[in-house]
Amino acid sequence: MTGGTGTDQREFFRWAHGLVLAGDERFEPLGPVADTLRDGIGELAQSVRRSVWHMTIVPSWREVRAARRLAEVAWRADVDGRYVTDVRSLERLPMLSSHHPDLRTTHVVGPLLVVDARMVFLGVPRGHELAGRVWRSTSPTVVGAAARTLEAAWRAAQPPHEHDPPFTRRMVDVGFLLTDGATDGEISRQLAVSTRTVSADVAEIVRRLGARNRAHAIALIGGGTF
Repeated sequence: MTGGTGTDQREFFRWAHGLVLAGDERFEPLGPVADTLRDGIGELAQSVRRSVWHMTIVPSWREVRAARRLAEVAWRADVDGRYVTDVRSLERLPMLSSHHPDLRTTHVVGPLLVVDARMVFLGVPRGHELAGRVWRSTSPTVVGAAARTLEAAWRAAQPPHEHDPPFTRRMVDVGFLLTDGATDGEISRQLAVSTRTVSADVAEIVRRLGARNRAHAIALIGGGTF
């Protein structure tokens, strides 16, 4: 990939991972993904001014939950929020398409995040020798190549086939809290709605998921089955 000018995903990640392995100074190692999300996601979300472009392969519900602040920023009218993921993600996480305001699916090679066309966060797929770690770059060459790669993936991707109707934003919030083990009373206090409203939302979530009961719905939301 000469100068990082291509838009093909495999070409980009081959080039970027090669730079990381070579210790190129354009990439700053941040450590494990879990620590980066826990320690830096709030500050990063507050820094967004124009755009959040995010690409994942098949995230876990825990990863989706850890990155919630970025998804919330993407709902702002003044932010260009794009989320590209593998179609398998929607099979595993039924609430994902309702959590992200602009989500499309296509084949995804690796995890990538571009913020305001000024900063790139690069990850690696599971099974790679560098899996589980993340790097940051503000190099114009890296940012430009990453943005072009994500833009090409976005154009090639397709909108999801939504639930009819899709889950509401409050239902998604309820879903997150359900998988945390919260009771209806605890959810009502956190979301500042009545317990009756929470119970109705839970019942509707169970129905839309085609779950047998509340416990089965929680398993489905989190990507597991009974």
